[in-house]
Amino acid sequence: MLLTQEDLDRIAAHRPQEKSEFSLLKAAVAIILRDTEQGTEFLLMQRAYHHNDPWSGQMAFPGGKIDSTDVSAQAAAVRETSEEVGIELAEQDYIGRLDDLYGLKVDNQYSVHVACFVFKPQQELRPIGNHEVADLVWLPFAWLEDVSNAHDYTHPHSGDLKMPAVLIDQSKDQILWGLSLRMVSMLYDTLGKKLPVLPEEHFVRLRQIEAKNFAAQTEKSIDGGTG
Repeated sequence: MLLTQEDLDRIAAHRPQEKSEFSLLKAAVAIILRDTEQGTEFLLMQRAYHHNDPWSGQMAFPGGKIDSTDVSAQAAAVRETSEEVGIELAEQDYIGRLDDLYGLKVDNQYSVHVACFVFKPQQELRPIGNHEVADLVWLPFAWLEDVSNAHDYTHPHSGDLKMPAVLIDQSKDQILWGLSLRMVSMLYDTLGKKLPVLPEEHFVRLRQIEAKNFAAQTEKSIDGGTG
C-alpha cells in the first residue's frame, strides 16, 4: 500500500479531537512515514528491556512523556524522536495530528493521554536507537493487509484479557498491540479506510479498550507501546 498525496492531504486536513480529561501521564509520539519500492512504511521501535520500564520490550512509536520545558505536545514528539532514534524532524516534515487517545483506566483514572503526530521527511532516514531501544522496524502498510498477521495477544499483566494484536516477528517477541495498534487504527480511520488485518470482533474490542477499568495493582503496566 502506497499512501498517495490525497491520503496525506486527508491527514493534514483532519481536525483532531484533543482530549483534556485528567490522566496519570501525558505523552506525545511521532508516526514517521517513508516510501519504498514495497509501498509506504512506518517506523516502530522495540523498547529495551528494563525492569522499571512499564513498557519494557514492547513495540512503540518514537515518543514519550511531555516535559514542562516542551513548548507543545508536537515539540515533545520531535524531541523524543531525536533522543530515541536520532531522527531530526523539521517543520516541513509535519503532515498532521491524529485524535488524542487515552490508555486504560486505573481505578477510574486514565493511565496515559497520548497526542499523536504524523511526519513524512523527504530526506533519506537512517535511524539509530539509543539505550532505550532494542530494535527498529520499518513496517510496511502491506503487512497490515494480510489477515494471517492478526494475533490474539494475552495481556502480560492480566491473563484473562485478550488483546487484538498484529504479529511482526515471533522470534523477537515483536507484537503490535495496545495504544500503538490503536494509533495505527486511528490513522486508517483518518484516511477513511478500514484496518484490513483485524477480524471484525478484534476491531470492535480495540475500540472498546479505552473504557475498560483496572484495579490499582495493574497500574505499572497496562497499555502497550506508548513510546
